[in-house]
Amino acid sequence: MPVLPLPAPLRLRPSSPFVGRSTELAALSALVPRASNESRRIALIGGEAGSGKSRLVREFAHKAAAEGVLVLYGSCDAVVPTPYRPFAEALGQLVRDIAADTLREDLGSAGGELSRLLPDLPTRISSLSAPIAADPETERHRLHTSVADLLMNAGRRQPLLLIIEDGHWADTPSLLLLRHLARSSTEARVLLVATFRDTEAEVPAELSEALADLRRMDDVLRLSLSGLSEDEVEIFLRRACSCETQPTPGLAGELRDLTGGNVFLLCELWRTLVETDALATRDGSLALKQPLGAMASPAGVREVVVQRLARLDVVTRKLVELAAVAGPEFELDLLRRATPPDWEPIDALEPAVRSGVIEELASPQLAYRFTHELVRRALYDGLSAARRAELHLMIAEAIEAGDRNDRSRALADLAHHFAAAAPLAGTERAIEYSLLAAQAASAALDYDEAEGRYGTALEIGIEDDRRRADTLIALGTARFRAGRSLDALQAFRRASEIARSLCDGVFLSRAAVGYEATCWRPGLWDQGARELLVEASSSLDPQDSPLRVEVLSGLARALELEGEPSAADLVRQEAIAMARRIGDRRGLVTVLMGIYWARSTRGLPEILDALAEARDLAKGLGDIASQAEAMEWRVAALTALGEIPAAMTELAATQEMALDTRQPFILHVAEQYQSMLALLRGELVEAEAAAERSRGWGRLLVGRDASGVYGIQMFGVRREQGRLAELAPVIRVLAADNHGSGAWQPALAATLAELGMEVQLREQLDRIQASGLEPFRRTLWLASLTYLADAASAVSHQGVAAIVYPALAAHARTNLMIGHGVACYGSADRYLGMLAAALGDWDSASRHFERALEMNRRMGARTWLAHTAYQYGRGLLAIDSEQERAQALLAESAQLAEALGMAALLSRVRGLLAAPLPTLPDGLSPREVEVLRRAARGLSNREIGSSLFISEHTAANHMRSILRKTSCANRAEATAYAYEHGLAGG
Repeated sequence: MPVLPLPAPLRLRPSSPFVGRSTELAALSALVPRASNESRRIALIGGEAGSGKSRLVREFAHKAAAEGVLVLYGSCDAVVPTPYRPFAEALGQLVRDIAADTLREDLGSAGGELSRLLPDLPTRISSLSAPIAADPETERHRLHTSVADLLMNAGRRQPLLLIIEDGHWADTPSLLLLRHLARSSTEARVLLVATFRDTEAEVPAELSEALADLRRMDDVLRLSLSGLSEDEVEIFLRRACSCETQPTPGLAGELRDLTGGNVFLLCELWRTLVETDALATRDGSLALKQPLGAMASPAGVREVVVQRLARLDVVTRKLVELAAVAGPEFELDLLRRATPPDWEPIDALEPAVRSGVIEELASPQLAYRFTHELVRRALYDGLSAARRAELHLMIAEAIEAGDRNDRSRALADLAHHFAAAAPLAGTERAIEYSLLAAQAASAALDYDEAEGRYGTALEIGIEDDRRRADTLIALGTARFRAGRSLDALQAFRRASEIARSLCDGVFLSRAAVGYEATCWRPGLWDQGARELLVEASSSLDPQDSPLRVEVLSGLARALELEGEPSAADLVRQEAIAMARRIGDRRGLVTVLMGIYWARSTRGLPEILDALAEARDLAKGLGDIASQAEAMEWRVAALTALGEIPAAMTELAATQEMALDTRQPFILHVAEQYQSMLALLRGELVEAEAAAERSRGWGRLLVGRDASGVYGIQMFGVRREQGRLAELAPVIRVLAADNHGSGAWQPALAATLAELGMEVQLREQLDRIQASGLEPFRRTLWLASLTYLADAASAVSHQGVAAIVYPALAAHARTNLMIGHGVACYGSADRYLGMLAAALGDWDSASRHFERALEMNRRMGARTWLAHTAYQYGRGLLAIDSEQERAQALLAESAQLAEALGMAALLSRVRGLLAAPLPTLPDGLSPREVEVLRRAARGLSNREIGSSLFISEHTAANHMRSILRKTSCANRAEATAYAYEHGLAGG
């Protein structure tokens, strides 16, 4: 196996002694996966600044390397973050030092994706394929997977130790990659050690989220470094003193109290005591010449760095000030280019090395780094604003004049330093490099960094209106890809305002297209996208063009989502015809993909054909993301038609392609479909498992919260399992809020119906009838209609049934599809039958139920077949001549419900089979009869609730209503009433 040298930052052996941390060293050593059958481990090391995290990992790295472990190292930059910097630094060593043939084998078939992280990789391995162009999620996931594969393959030869330092400064892409490695690299023989400051003020939100994710894993070791104890400080002093002299008793305690045991402060204070001749030998022991308290206070200890810097000569101090502006690490060559010839940097730096301000790195480029970021910050913060700008300009021009091996890093540095120097050097270069750095960050999938760079350029001040509008559009795109949709909309709005002032239809159209794309995916359909696109279309040159196709495509979708399908269809057909005329295949794919939403104006067979064309066109263009998305929309269309075998075949092909190309969003949606189809088939356990898998893929998505989809799918599963009573306390709170509004209202009504909370349900339905259905058109429209149908049918609420029936009628003879494979509730005719029955139109209800029975039976939709048989049988019970058919349907429903574990439905069916009651005395409802029957058998409210899958509170409400309706004073009288009227059952 190859034995590689330790990375340069780890080779240094500080002059100060290393004490304590034996427990932490032993724990880390035990984690190293030495055996060939061991796998990935993770250690998170937290602590305040100066607590000794770096020293601990340095000592551990030396120990691990001596035992044959390959050590890789990367650190996050405190000054200029660049995408994936710690991983690029760590893996760069591996790529440079191992043989080309071995590297080619380790990289695997998708190794070319790593060129986003390691731009020089193709120069070593010329046969690598270029990274694929896809949606940001896919590109990011392919890169992450390639890193995991490289570590797994390299780890087969020898165990790896991957150290990532200073995680509190990590860029967002690095944190996402860290989380991916933690979740998916379990087979890699690597110990991943990450250090970070864990004081609350220094843990950014992104790091906090990543740490929370990592801490949920059972195989993650968490270490928190506290201050050294007094005994450990005593050992430190004994080792720091000469053999002839030892510290006086009590000195360790004083130093411990003053520094809190902080390793950095302890070392700095001891260095200051030695350099200022504050120690004297008395009776063979080393003692202070004056009390320590008289020299400094605990707060003042942090000033020892500034005091030590003050003792350096003028040239050395100026040079380290310049270095402090350059960053935590710097090369001698950079300082030479930035300083006058007579400064002689190499000589001037020696005193800084001897004083412990900087240390030399083992590097062929003669590189240095500050011994601690606190040292560099002390220098930098002590500079005046004018002096900082001057030094930033010197560094910027030195970088500009030098060789740029790492172009993305150089652009980020140039953008940072020229921006800081703008008050002195002007804005032109600051803006230029900020824009170039933003483009490089986007190419490296770091949209947060790109947003920051575009924002800097705009803040500095771009005078040209067209350039400013172009930058705002790029800013909006970066924000959208980073998951900040509302901020993205703001940027697109600002761009559109500039475009209006310029009367520039092209810029207005580009802003409008970006605005609409940002609106529709997160469901922000009421933000004015339609109006902006109409304005853009009017201002754009009327000639055919790809940009006009984009505008019309977005406008068609916006109109569809705002409930104007006929207008949307006209615009869509215009866009399709234009794209064909000019041969705009990419635009045609985009327009055809949106045709699924045109179900109210286009038949499903026509939609399937259009989606097949989009799929084939995307394949020809190499647009894998669009190809997979078109296939998934075909799954939705096939399911809506009831062609379940064909839908499952298409879905299997989509999943296979998505796995091969590592597309997390497509896999996330594919598992949504798997959950949907499993629920349809009555496989409740698999439906829940697929929903969990979908949520797992959803966690890899940036800026897309998959929890809403997961919630809807689990609502469906729990409803069939009869477990919605678990939500009763939350439901009661929602039901008490008479002023609430929004998408939860229909789902709340369905839940109230399921739990038998009839009083609250009627009140909720009355409110919905009064407000109408319009508030729900901008949410999950079909889901809202199904929930309301369930609720209205449960209590025969004719007002709501009357407004829901016509809204659902357009979907007769098809399946009801909710969202992008979120749910399929089977034949729409089942719901139409329930609504018609509630309206007293039994002839229509019967026709709908018959169609629903046929369709659900043909599809193998056992869950929805069971519900259809129940609802149809329930209605037939009221018809004397249909008793035999009613009993047969209810028996079929009960058989299916029992076989599938549909506990709630089974309870309802058994209640009807046990005592069919066409007419009930004193206005009792069927549910109240079920409660009364159990009360007559001596069951408590808790036992009644458990047997009927309702809450104890709901059972008590039913009992109070029963006593009121029957004029019974207590449960004993109610029991007698039940027997008198034949309601007690067997």
